[in-house]
Amino acid sequence: MATRADIAKLAGVSESTVSYVISGKRPISEATKMRVLAAIQEAGYKSNYAAAALAGGSPRMVTMMISSLFTTPSSRINGALVDGIVDGVRESGFHSVIWPVSNDDDADVDLLIRSNFSGGVILMNVKENDQRVHLLNREKVPFVVLGRTEVGFKYNYVDRDFQAVDKIALTKLKDLGHTRIGVLMSGTSIPAHLRQEASNLKLLLQPLDVPNTIEGGAELASIFKKDFPSITGIISLLDAATIGFMNASKPAGISIPKDLSIIGVNMLESQAISTKPAISTVAFDAYEMAKSCGKIMVDTIEAGKNSKMKKIGELWIGDFMDRGSTATVSKGSRT
Repeated sequence: MATRADIAKLAGVSESTVSYVISGKRPISEATKMRVLAAIQEAGYKSNYAAAALAGGSPRMVTMMISSLFTTPSSRINGALVDGIVDGVRESGFHSVIWPVSNDDDADVDLLIRSNFSGGVILMNVKENDQRVHLLNREKVPFVVLGRTEVGFKYNYVDRDFQAVDKIALTKLKDLGHTRIGVLMSGTSIPAHLRQEASNLKLLLQPLDVPNTIEGGAELASIFKKDFPSITGIISLLDAATIGFMNASKPAGISIPKDLSIIGVNMLESQAISTKPAISTVAFDAYEMAKSCGKIMVDTIEAGKNSKMKKIGELWIGDFMDRGSTATVSKGSRT
């Protein structure tokens, strides 16, 4: 395999100039850059992370691998997460790019590794035992997971402590006398951690599966009294649908919080205060959480792939914010 010295000799430049052309850390004249790139091609150098030493360091670029950002109705939280990562890495002089994930996750990661334009990867929308984590770890690619997945080894991650969040929200509803709780969600089953906390508190959960859109929430409101007469409290995992439900509740004959209490656990604070009444939440600063993820990514890249840097795991919770969408179950409420 060609080395940095080989490329420098072919191009008639210093080894440091080769490094700067590949890493982009310093501006190089177009003529010199073209000579170096031509030498790389002539030497048959194939860029990959195993050969990153040729560049004298990793590119100052962070890749966000995210799925469903442009193909399905997107939560505004996704936008806050992306903004946080962008600002988190920018403060250290790094840039970032979004890499949309296709149905073939492994191929996406393999292509990213072979391209070698990115110094590190932030994985978003991870799945159970996500194989991308295995692949990145095996190839010694610096990465951080925004979320968590069980893979059998330690890795860097930043995530919400959903079990603690669930406990805060469900305990609040139980203290107010609610025993039958609807779970507002979209296209998934009730998370295991939420089921566990409900079981611990002896609460009954019922799924309320709707598209995460204003229209989806409004449609649920229109049928709620007829189809879900026993539910007196809702814990919402959605943002847009919750706003749609709140806005359509009064025309649908639902008085919040007299008839129904609602707590949002996965929405921006700016969304929570946009309805009347405002939505009580377990406060969630998605931007700051993602910004922390970006900073950990930069630290990991700069430490180097062979670093003994201790793996970092951050869990964010939040506090209950009472904005008037919860109340004690009244005698006239559905039971």
